[in-house]
Amino acid sequence: MKRFRFDAIGISEVRWTGKGEAPSGDFIWSGEDTTHTRGVGVLLSAKTKKTLIGYNPISSRLITARFSATPFKLTVIHVYAPKSASSDDEIEIFYDSIEHALTQTAKMDIIIVTGDWDAKIGSDNIHW
Repeated sequence: MKRFRFDAIGISEVRWTGKGEAPSGDFIWSGEDTTHTRGVGVLLSAKTKKTLIGYNPISSRLITARFSATPFKLTVIHVYAPKSASSDDEIEIFYDSIEHALTQTAKMDIIIVTGDWDAKIGSDNIHW
């Protein structure tokens, strides 16, 4: 990764358990407590790591990170959406989590929502 120029990369399907920060501080993640499924994370460059104010590992499908930027602070919300075949309850919990994350974000922050939305495109899908 050192040869690529990046500031922050959102990663889905991390499959690490728990929540935390790598010892070097360049990777933050949020996963399931016991099973190696789902999981989201954000990989940070050395420059971006210095601007990280804090992060909130909300669930195995959602993590937020707040950065110091000019002229406003920046909040990145990285998501991993459930598949369309998931239960309605799981989908509802996911969107409620996003809504909660947005309401907890400072009003003056610039918000970037990124991630894997498990979207399907095309007219040939008979299931939606």
